[in-house]
Amino acid sequence: MTKIGITGANGLLGFLIKKKFKKKKINYSVFNGDIKDKKEISNWIETNSNLEYIFHFAGISSPLVVNKNKKKAFKVNVLGTRNLIEVLKHKKKKIWFFFPSSSHVYKYSKNKIKETHLLKPSSNYGKTKLSAEKIIIKNKSKNFSFFIGRIFSIYHQKQKKPFLYPSIKQKISSNRNKKIYLKNGLSVRDFSNAQDVVEIIFKIFVKKLTGIYNIGSGRGITVKSFIEKHFNLKNIVTLNKSVNTLISNNNKLMKKLNE
Repeated sequence: MTKIGITGANGLLGFLIKKKFKKKKINYSVFNGDIKDKKEISNWIETNSNLEYIFHFAGISSPLVVNKNKKKAFKVNVLGTRNLIEVLKHKKKKIWFFFPSSSHVYKYSKNKIKETHLLKPSSNYGKTKLSAEKIIIKNKSKNFSFFIGRIFSIYHQKQKKPFLYPSIKQKISSNRNKKIYLKNGLSVRDFSNAQDVVEIIFKIFVKKLTGIYNIGSGRGITVKSFIEKHFNLKNIVTLNKSVNTLISNNNKLMKKLNE
């Protein structure tokens, strides 16, 4: 009996959570259709009528890609989420819904960011995530509970361009000695390995937590230092001196996971 549904299983986090379930020998169903097509979603839900837990990873997760096609990003990230929820609510079955939001919904801050921090998206990508959050919150009911995880920066060996980690990896593949130019090398981010994030998400699932929580390491590092550390590079040149900071205060989630 399959009770778990996953959208966006070809993306990094979707792929890793699928791998985690497989390792734990937990059955799941993957949605391979178009999240913008409500009929395709409905057919998937009809075929898997026992679904009780949904991991909704389908979406455009690169701020650069979102900027190139804002209209498509809105349709996928926002309307796609609405489509999925409307189909689920129509079934009138109890659902626990996991949604990976982003630190991009917050206003930059030099201090560690709590969940109560000002919501002022720092990118068009963040705007789509915040809009999707509002749809999820609006639909909360006795049959629809949710966990919104505001995930801070992630990296992984399997991550693909245009994200930072694979982009730098490609740049140095041909010549490690050539200079690496960064536009925002002095900006501070909260980096976590995507596998660590998935381990946290699995614990959240086991505990069936609900609400809105930050998912991050709680530690800040400049983009320049992150690259130097992970690639053992010393030839990085920052092109501007502007600094913006996003570091999670993860106390709320850590307290819940340790109860």
